[in-house]
Amino acid sequence: MSIGRVSEDAPAARAARPGGRTARTRAAVLDAVLGELEDAGYAGLTMERVAERSGVHLATLYRRWRNAEGLVVDLLGEVGTREVPIPDTGSLRGDLRALAAEIAGLYARPRYRALVEGMVAAAVRSPAAATMPSTSAR
Repeated sequence: MSIGRVSEDAPAARAARPGGRTARTRAAVLDAVLGELEDAGYAGLTMERVAERSGVHLATLYRRWRNAEGLVVDLLGEVGTREVPIPDTGSLRGDLRALAAEIAGLYARPRYRALVEGMVAAAVRSPAAATMPSTSAR
């Protein structure tokens, strides 16, 4: 590859590393968001408190997430991916029942209850936040 030409595989070279600085920053921020939701609830969640708790500069938070709703949506996506497997029971009805049971189980865990409540509050407050889980991919 010559200098000045962009290779077709250049985007692959810029792919995020699983343990890189970006991943560590995101993990620290999402952990801080969950902690703030536990301590203060959604009403008390602020970008400033998350920045302070995570040790990540406030400008970084605004650049990557824009607002508290974005933080909650990203955290919900992360937890959902890790904690709520997508069922395949062979029928839509069975899948929906299994998924509802998984979500209820998540809600029953005190650490995640504040997250689920925060997502509902974000969706009520902002119609855009209500559609974010289905449209965001991080």
